[in-house]
Order: sequence, then C-alpha cells, then structure tokens
Amino acid sequence: MQAFARRFTANRPRTNPSPWLVLALVSLPVFIGALDLTIVSAILPEVIVELQIPLESGLDDVAWVVSGYLLAYTISMTFMGRVSDLIGRRSVYLICLGIFIIGSIWVAGADGLPADAIMSLARRMGQRPDPTAVALLSLIIGRIVQAFGGGALVPISMALVGDLFPPHRRAQPLGLIGAVDMAGWVVGHLYGGIMVQFVDWRTLFWLNVPVGLLALALTWWVLRGVRQPRAAGGFDFVGALLLGLTLAAISIGLGANTEVTADMTTFEELSTLPPYTGPLLLVAALAFALFLLVERRSSNPLIDLALFRRRNFTAGNLTSLIVGFALMIGLVSVPILINIRAEDVSQLTGAALSVGLVMSALTIPMGLAAVPGGWLSDRYGHRLPTAVGLVLAAIGFVLAGLRWFETVSYGEMALHMIMVGVGLGLTTSPTSAAVLNAAPDDRRGIAAAIDDMLRLLGMTLAASSLTTIALRRVSVLAVDRIGETVAMTQEAINIYVSITAQVIRELALLGALLCILALLPAWMLRGGRAKDFQAEYEQAQHAARPAGD
Repeated sequence: MQAFARRFTANRPRTNPSPWLVLALVSLPVFIGALDLTIVSAILPEVIVELQIPLESGLDDVAWVVSGYLLAYTISMTFMGRVSDLIGRRSVYLICLGIFIIGSIWVAGADGLPADAIMSLARRMGQRPDPTAVALLSLIIGRIVQAFGGGALVPISMALVGDLFPPHRRAQPLGLIGAVDMAGWVVGHLYGGIMVQFVDWRTLFWLNVPVGLLALALTWWVLRGVRQPRAAGGFDFVGALLLGLTLAAISIGLGANTEVTADMTTFEELSTLPPYTGPLLLVAALAFALFLLVERRSSNPLIDLALFRRRNFTAGNLTSLIVGFALMIGLVSVPILINIRAEDVSQLTGAALSVGLVMSALTIPMGLAAVPGGWLSDRYGHRLPTAVGLVLAAIGFVLAGLRWFETVSYGEMALHMIMVGVGLGLTTSPTSAAVLNAAPDDRRGIAAAIDDMLRLLGMTLAASSLTTIALRRVSVLAVDRIGETVAMTQEAINIYVSITAQVIRELALLGALLCILALLPAWMLRGGRAKDFQAEYEQAQHAARPAGD
C-alpha cells in the first residue's frame, strides 16, 4: 500500500503553475507539429507544379514528402519519449521544438540554399544530378528534419499529463491533447488548401518560424517551474537503432514498389515486386527479432517488454495501431477521389481547396470527439466509448464503400467522413488513458510514445501498402476493361476514373473491416471510471499520511 501511495502522491504538482495552464501552453507546439503533418496533402499538387516534377516518373519520389515525414515522426517519438523519462520533459521538449523550427526553415527554402549545397556536394563527387530531383530531395530532407523535432511533442505532452494529473483526472486532459492534435490536422488541410490560392507554398512554412519561436519562449517560461522527474538508468542506443531500422525497412519495402503511368496513356499490370522489396522486409523482420532479443536482455531497455503483460497496455496499443491504419484510409481516399476528377494538371491547385474542405469533415469531428471521449471514459470506463466509436466509424466506412461513385457529391462524402471522424475520435482518450495509467512513473514517456507511435505506424503502413495495393488493383481492372495500350479517348478516361472510384470504395470497406477487428482488443480494456480511481487515490493519500494526523 505504501508503494501504491508513493506512486499516486508522486503525481501531485509541487509548483505554482496550474496544470491546465501548462497543458494549454505546451499544446501550441503540438498544434504546429500536427498542422505540418497534413498540410502537404493539400499543397502537394502546387509543389509538383512549382518544382516542375514530371508526373510520369516523379510521383513515387514525391510520396516521400508525406511518408518520409510520417516515418521520421514515428521514429523520433519512439526514442525521444524514453529520453524525456531520463533527462526530463522540459529539456527534450525545447530541443525538439528547436529542431522543428530549423526543419521549417529548410523546407521553406528547400529549392534555394539547401538544394544548392546538395548540388555542390554532388558535383564534387563527380556527379551531375537533375536540378529538379535535387530540389525534391532537399524538400524531403527538410521534412524529415521537421519530423524529428515534431515527433516528440505529442508523447511528451501526454507524459506531462501523467506528471501533472493523478490517474482519475487524466482522461479529459488527454482528450484535450487529442483535440489539439486533430485541430492541427484540420488546419493543415484547410489552411493549406485556402492559403495556396493566395500565397506561394513556401510562405506557409516560413510562417512556422515566428509562431514556433513564440511557442518556444512560452513553453520555456511555463515549464521552468515544473518539476522534472528523471528515471534511473541509461539510454538503449542499440535498441533505438534496431527499432529505427525496423520501421524504415518496413516503410521503404512496402512503399518502394509504387509505379505510376500518370499520363494515362498506358496501363501496366504491376505483377511483380521490385527485387529490393523482399530483402528490405527480411531486414525488417531480422532487425525486429534482434530488437526483441536485445530488449529482453538489456538492463535499461528502450521498451520494457514486461509492460505488454498488462492487459490495458496491450489492448490500448493494439487498438491504436488498427485505428491508425483505418484513419489513413480516410485521409488518402478523399484527395484521390477529388483529384481524379480534375481534367488536367492545371486544375489540381483548385482541387486543393475542395480536398481541404472535405478532409475537415473527417478531422474536425475527430478532434472534437476526443474531448467527450475523455468524459465518457471517466464516467463509463475505457471499453464503452472505444467500442461505440469503432462501431460508428465502421458504419461511416460502409456507407462510403456503398456510395462513393465518381459522381458522389462533396456533401455526401463529408457526411460519411463526419461519422468516421466522430467514431475514431471517441477512441483517442480512453485508449491513451488506459496505456498511460498502466505504465509505471519512470516509463510514462516511453508508454505515451508507444501509443502514439503505434497509431502513426498504422498510418505509415497504410500509406505505403495501400498505395501499392490500390495501384495494382487499378492496373488489373484497367487492363481488363481498356487494354494495355490505347489512345486515351474521353471514354477511356471516364472508365479510368470509374475504376479508381471502385478501388476507393473497396478501400472504404476495408476500413470498416478494420474497425470491426479493433473491437476485439477494445473489448479487453478494463476499468477507467474516475470514481474508481478517486477511491484508490484517496485511500493512497490516507495511507501516506503520518500516524496521528
């Protein structure tokens, strides 16, 4: 009982700042990082036009502007969550925010000084790369730098909730972080889609700099008085390297085989995978096996595998993984279906606004639903709101799978996405609270990172694998209905659009199936009601008082 009491009393803040004030201020960088996670989906057509990237050969490389950010974001949060356990939340938070600002500067000037530096280095090595390819490479590198900084912001904020709030008060602040995170996604789509109509896409990233510096000053000020619990032990560099290698090999292996004949003059069936896909997936499997071996034998593991013996920790993380995969289906389906209607490249920029508006129907309700998800979790426990949310999201996906033909209206698409967004949003707070409350104090940072990492890993795997699956499916259907090589008449183009819409409907039904599958781990969740935590908390406080008080 004394150990239990120490755990609860350790969560009591020792400083003057209000926990809610701290949470409000550190949420600003979370918002910025989330904004840049999705802003590219709305401005990518403009980037393609501005940088003069050839559609016939460059779309596979352009995809790394998105998937590279997701991959680096995921890897960063994996080990930075543990670093925050070891050296304190404040130091890690400020360092990562500074890296994010540097990355924003790089992206904003990607085709300028950074590209010139890469070109100069290549020439010194005796190579003469294409300037367009160098500009795109520079942009991807800048996005990766951004992600390494932004990846730690959400898990450290979640860990701060654990530091500042006792277990019976954590679900709602976690819901607030989820809402702020989703709000950034909303602004990313809408902000990018609207602003690209008036300003150059580079300006959007330059604006990150003053906002980021303001956030840096505010978070430094508010966190300076907050205690920084530090865990004993060291950092598992070998484990971090192996886990990073696993994630990178999976993402590249699944996404490297995407080939597009975007001029629509031919349709090729992608019947075989490139020779490097199999080896990369084998490397991922071997690296992950070594990671598990190292973690089991390490005295200071990056991830304490014993945490997965706890029911809520495992069930909450598994639910997050599946939810992330299902979420990406919605995020990729909307822009594809809208952009495929554009008659030529010149109309892609105009389609960005429509993409942002329809995507907001997914992300706004998802962010808003995270807050009542925390309230429902406090009142009814973790299981009920998670299960209800998954069922609601499944219904939204089924409706999309039945109704999203090439003639579907934007209003109907938005209605279905609202259902998916509300459903997935309801799962955010209860699953995060279940994971965080199941972890010991000295593993809170890595526990929060694992939850967010698995959600984003699901998104990364979906972005890589679904692109390949969808393109192969479109190719098979196109060869069957149009032929391998034809002159692209208007009739053939209409058939191609119809085929693409069919594949998107199939992906939506896959999203529904995933939500139903996620009900299995969600039903394993136990506890979570605030009144039960409150009783334990008060009992622990009473046991911690000296005799005679």
